This record gives sequence, structure tokens and C-alpha cells, in this order.
Amino acid sequence: MLNTKDLEYMRESVEELFPDLCDILTSTKAADGMGGVNVTWSVSSRNVPCRLDHQKTLSQDEIVAGASLRPFSGYTLSLPYSEEITTNDRVTCSGITYNVVTVNTGQSWAAVRRCTLERV
Repeated sequence: MLNTKDLEYMRESVEELFPDLCDILTSTKAADGMGGVNVTWSVSSRNVPCRLDHQKTLSQDEIVAGASLRPFSGYTLSLPYSEEITTNDRVTCSGITYNVVTVNTGQSWAAVRRCTLERV
């Protein structure tokens, strides 16, 4: 078993491997007065240290969507373990915006937070 000191060392070591910065965006919804909803995005966390990696698929970077093939544009985002992020958020990194598809939670020895992203 890891003790608290070991886990803290792991977290600090992982953060040294984050070459990029990203912003985490949170949505706000408001009625538009005509029965619809306006969604606006605002930065909830700015300049978060991160690492963004493109995901490769076994099927030549294509996935099946609605009985047709489309290019796969998945990414893995690594963040400090304590960073708050949900599947309702978006991320901008190097001027590109991504939807958060999944967030890892509940793992043992939480040294890093990982998310699956798709480009907007």
C-alpha cells in the first residue's frame, strides 16, 4: 500500500510531465424568451497544466456513426488529480475547443485526472 507521502510524490511527479495549459469551460443556460434555451460558455479554470494526446483507433482513425464511417477525433487529456471537471464541461487547448466525453473517477491511487475529449 502507498502511504500519503508516496501518493503526494506521485502526484508531483506526474504534474512535471504536463507541457501544455488549458482552460476548462462551464455552460450556463438561460431561456431565450421563445421557448428555447441559449447556452453560453465561460472559463471556470484558466491556465490549468495538462497534457493532450491524440487517440489512435485500430480501424484507421474511423468510427461507425449512424451506419456510416467518419474520422475519429478522440483525445486523452491528463490534468492534476484534484482538478474539477465533468462531462458537462468543455476544454480549450492551443485555441481548439473540445467536449468532455468521459472523466476517470474512483480509481485507486488517484495521481492524475484523465478525460476523453472530442473536438467540437
